[in-house]
Amino acid sequence: MFLGEPAGGGAHLLAAAVQQQAVAVGGNTVFSDPRSELTCNNNNNQDSGCFVPRKRARVGDVLIMEGHRALLPVPVPRAFAPAEDVRSRVLCSGAASTSGRSTGAAPPVSHGVLSHLYHHSVEIDAFVRLENERLRAGLEEERRRHVRAVVLAVERAAARRLRAAEADLERALARNAELDEKLRQMGAEGQAWQGVASGHEAAAAGLRATIDQVLQSPCAGADGEGAGEAEDAESCCFERQQVERAANGGGRACRACGGAEACVLLLPCRHLCLCGGCEAAVDACPVCAATKNASLHVLP
Repeated sequence: MFLGEPAGGGAHLLAAAVQQQAVAVGGNTVFSDPRSELTCNNNNNQDSGCFVPRKRARVGDVLIMEGHRALLPVPVPRAFAPAEDVRSRVLCSGAASTSGRSTGAAPPVSHGVLSHLYHHSVEIDAFVRLENERLRAGLEEERRRHVRAVVLAVERAAARRLRAAEADLERALARNAELDEKLRQMGAEGQAWQGVASGHEAAAAGLRATIDQVLQSPCAGADGEGAGEAEDAESCCFERQQVERAANGGGRACRACGGAEACVLLLPCRHLCLCGGCEAAVDACPVCAATKNASLHVLP
């Protein structure tokens, strides 16, 4: 706008200057003269984007406009911000300006951009859900593998312990069988020794009974008396003992050979009449001719 233009287009030029000043100020503008026909409210003409006079312009009004032209400040041109800066400010921040006034409405976004953003958001959500499912499946598979590994390790340990217990049981059973066999053998040996001992006890009892009978028999008494007399004779006189022995045939001489001393008792007649050498060769008693069943060696 230039102030030196002809008066014919003065109304429109003045309106353009007022509009530029209103945009520069950024708010409602009221001129100093309330009675002027050019007094305008920017809020009432937001859609038009320009100032419109309240009354139709007249030819006489041109002089009044020229009189007020000197009162209007000369608008100072402002540098325009880059398009990228304005776009970034509009998209990234919808807050109020530092003066507390609205910075203006953001430029309208096309339907294609909104659809692209919506589809992009849906794709992101689907990708996130897919990743979550994949991660959950991976964790589940890892947990299953871990459980299988733990179960396998427990089974191996249990099988190893079971095999060790079975080996111990087998060794214990074998040892028990050995002990049972030894116990059976020792029982058999004990019974055998018990039988031997019983036989020996019976033999000893029979021998004691036989000796008692021999000692209580009359022949044994006569022999005992003769022996006593011989001892008495020997004690008093050696020569007399020799004579009596010669008269009695040697005393306890063997009835078979007559040379050795009789030391074998024949059973069942109980005659002490044989020596050790003749006892094996004689089958009958030389005194009573009874059949010999057994014999006992009597110590002198």
